[in-house]
Amino acid sequence: MLPVPDVPDDFSARILAALGGAWLGERLAGTPTGVDQLLEAARSVAARRGYDEADHEARGLALMPGAGPPALVLRGVAYGLLSPLDRPLLRRSAHRSALLAGADAGTAKTAVAAAVLSADLLRFDLDWSLARLHQTLLEEAPAALLQRLRPLPDDAPLRGDDDPGAALQVAITALHRTATVPGVLDELQSYGEELRVALSLAGALAGARDGLRGEGGEAWTGELPQDSVQGVAWALSAAARTLLPRPQTPATIESPHDDRD
Repeated sequence: MLPVPDVPDDFSARILAALGGAWLGERLAGTPTGVDQLLEAARSVAARRGYDEADHEARGLALMPGAGPPALVLRGVAYGLLSPLDRPLLRRSAHRSALLAGADAGTAKTAVAAAVLSADLLRFDLDWSLARLHQTLLEEAPAALLQRLRPLPDDAPLRGDDDPGAALQVAITALHRTATVPGVLDELQSYGEELRVALSLAGALAGARDGLRGEGGEAWTGELPQDSVQGVAWALSAAARTLLPRPQTPATIESPHDDRD
């Protein structure tokens, strides 16, 4: 079996790019897309080192976002960024968080898909991340959701994201067609229609995959609010690092024949 790669060297920058990409997507959408709840969920899991229902409730995360169920899919990204190497934990956290806010079963599964995908994009390319995602959800997700977990055909319109699965598929398609946070958002602005949450979701997933690489990568993050995005990103990154598996030190076995005096 091939070894699973650890998190990348630019792990913290990718978390910043993911949260910043979501924020930038909302700004381009010109209407709330659920970024406020994404950031609040990130604050909560950073402080608690995981999903804490009481803390989520205290932060208003038991309320359905104004952007509706698709925004709960965006919120799922926070859990994938926190514990990318702990698949059971991130899946459970995203699922419980969505249900807490009143999601139906399909939306909760879609939030889990977003969490798993964001975690894997920190380490793998899109095609391999989608293959792993299909394998993870194959036996439990409805067929309609599994069909959404692939890019649309090249000539398909990127139209509408009121359905949680549609929002995720539009985001996946944008990542398939181009790279970097600015590039992915430009793709949706140029060829998308009636999109809101998909802009933020695509920005978040592109940030997890591409980080700050590409032309103008460092420049666009300078626009991000210091407290509400950059500060949360660094806090989430610090918390995530505490949850990474510690390297195992090989045990030494002393010889029973000790020649020392």
